[in-house]
Amino acid sequence: MPEPLSRILVADDEVYIREGLKEALEIPGYAIETVPDGDTVRARLKQAHFDVVILDLRMPGSSGMELLEHVGQHYPDTQAILLTAHGNVSTAVEAMKKGAHDFLTKPVDLAHLRLVVERAIDRAKLVRENRELQSRLEARQETDDAFRRIVRRSAAMQRAARLVKQVAMSDVPVLLRGETGAGKELIARSVHDRSRRWDGPFVAVNCGGFTEDLFASELFGHKRGAFTSAHADRPGRFALAEGGTLFLDEIGEVPLKNQVELLRVLESREFQPLGDTRVHSADVRIIAATNRHLEAAVEAGAFRDDLYYRLNVVPIDVPPLRDRREDIPTLVEFFFDETCRAYELARKRPDSAATELLTNHPWPGNVRELRNVVQRLVVTSESALVESRQVSEVLGEPLETEDAPVAASITLPLGSTIDEAERELIRHTVQRMTSNRREAAEILGISVRALQYKLKQYGLR
Repeated sequence: MPEPLSRILVADDEVYIREGLKEALEIPGYAIETVPDGDTVRARLKQAHFDVVILDLRMPGSSGMELLEHVGQHYPDTQAILLTAHGNVSTAVEAMKKGAHDFLTKPVDLAHLRLVVERAIDRAKLVRENRELQSRLEARQETDDAFRRIVRRSAAMQRAARLVKQVAMSDVPVLLRGETGAGKELIARSVHDRSRRWDGPFVAVNCGGFTEDLFASELFGHKRGAFTSAHADRPGRFALAEGGTLFLDEIGEVPLKNQVELLRVLESREFQPLGDTRVHSADVRIIAATNRHLEAAVEAGAFRDDLYYRLNVVPIDVPPLRDRREDIPTLVEFFFDETCRAYELARKRPDSAATELLTNHPWPGNVRELRNVVQRLVVTSESALVESRQVSEVLGEPLETEDAPVAASITLPLGSTIDEAERELIRHTVQRMTSNRREAAEILGISVRALQYKLKQYGLR
């Protein structure tokens, strides 16, 4: 299909000038129209779209300066060029402030005019494309993009969401930092969905799932016969993500040898499949994620500093669930509804005591663990109302009653951190042994001030 003509409107009260300009611009791809005064310009703009208008500063009806404001307010996709026989710096500055694409003095250098018009048309197309893209993005965001699924009542998640909106439309690398199960992939998808690449592929890769020998083949692909088991050509993840986003999860697990290969691709934006003599371009946006402290890994020599700086252009911290307790009731409701729909069950919901138990649980497995627990509650509950007793059974936490003995021990899953163990010890002491801060501090062997600090640090009530 041929590209549509670029429409240009020339306005000047002197017939020889406007016809001369028209003749100078009559080149393939342009459709030129001329008018003798400012009022006719207004009328034609109402009737048809023009990519560029060339306006004489002084002419009958509306002046060129008045028309500049009119075009800027009502036709933002149209670029305006101002002509004058009385050029001076103050007039040029005023014209540019009112939105003129350029300012030319008479007699007009026709070669320069053609260049200015060409640039104005390019800018008009870019403005129109950006407006159309923004319109499509807004339409998509009104339906079901990942960003709308981010629960962000908590200040920590609001900070993360603000960063997503700020970085999405650029192509800079993003590094997501957070514990396992905290929701880093949802954040990555949100960045993708709000970017210019939203209609391209989103390819997620678990970097911890590849051996050192398989890494290059999985990411860059291979040709048939490249190694013993390469029986056919296979595209790598960079090729699959072409024009879209490549999400490198668990980036901290990449072996040092493979870090060099990855860095080379990120710097050159080119990759070479195993066994291929050709070099391929890598038109992808990189979002990486880690649950490790990469700075410490760099200091220990386990992670390359140059790769770290290449990935850590915009870091986004995804908080653990225990640091965003305000979000838990909303997440619980969402997961209940989601599970009921998925299994075609009648709607179920937790009572207030059950919700409180879920909210106060430490969730070492974060959002992923919460979702799994809710799924279990939904499929095992026989009634529409899930009670605290059922939640307590699933979580393995005894209910507190007046007659129930105080728990003499706590249980922690293997892999818990020292901070998580300390948090649980403090929580159980305060909630199940004594609510008196002085007594609790004596039991824990710390000062009251230290206890108050740690209660605030761990978000305990």
